[in-house]
Amino acid sequence: MFGFGKRKSKLDDHQKIKLADGLADMLAMQMVFAKVDQPGVTKIEAKRGHINQKAIGYIYGFIDCALQSRREDTSDVSVSVPIVYYVMHRLFPGQEETYTDYLLGHANDEMVVLGMMKGGQQYSQFIARPGHKGVPMGLASFILDEQEKQSSKTAVR
Repeated sequence: MFGFGKRKSKLDDHQKIKLADGLADMLAMQMVFAKVDQPGVTKIEAKRGHINQKAIGYIYGFIDCALQSRREDTSDVSVSVPIVYYVMHRLFPGQEETYTDYLLGHANDEMVVLGMMKGGQQYSQFIARPGHKGVPMGLASFILDEQEKQSSKTAVR
């Protein structure tokens, strides 16, 4: 009525893929530090089917902040969901649908939200701010913390 509707994304499909590739590369660099020795277990699953909520939230928060820094409407699913899906595909081939669905269904869970806040904060602090020294390592930290928690549970048994 007054022209206050959702604005159209400034990113074309090629730019979305390029952005998603860059984000996936940045997140993959963090994951290099989190080793997983169990076959069939990805870096954000403590055991098959048990998804690390902080880690998956971190990934979303990182992506969300990147989109917001480009003044994209992150509530527009035609922008955010394909990028999340593509990043999940790059990080966890074959699990992208499972992880994207999990994220969409658990976006209000306390631990997922905590991860989102950390991911967004680290993107803003380390990536969006030119000249800042250091690298974001929150994703690696969340993965390693969960691995340590799971190994202490196994050691106690």
